[in-house]
Amino acid sequence: MTLAPLPSLSQLAAPPSLADRPSAGVPADGFGRVLNGLLAQNTTAQASADDAVRAVATGEAQDLHTVSLAVAKADLSFRLILELRNRLADVVSEVTRMQV
Repeated sequence: MTLAPLPSLSQLAAPPSLADRPSAGVPADGFGRVLNGLLAQNTTAQASADDAVRAVATGEAQDLHTVSLAVAKADLSFRLILELRNRLADVVSEVTRMQV
């Protein structure tokens, strides 16, 4: 019984390159666009709250109402995203429990 030699590694198919895959820079449609907008708003609100708190800490701001409003907006935005994440996790859990 004779054994045939194995082909060299250069003859094997190369894995698809990253250039062939869809780009992460492609704009999202529908739900993805809404989600990206919410995340961008949350980032902006958090940065605004950080700046307001820093201004109070350094003595630059005297209006505590504006600072508390900025912090409340950032908190509400974060809670919205957190609740959205929790709901999506529940949906994924329900889908995985579905019988086909």
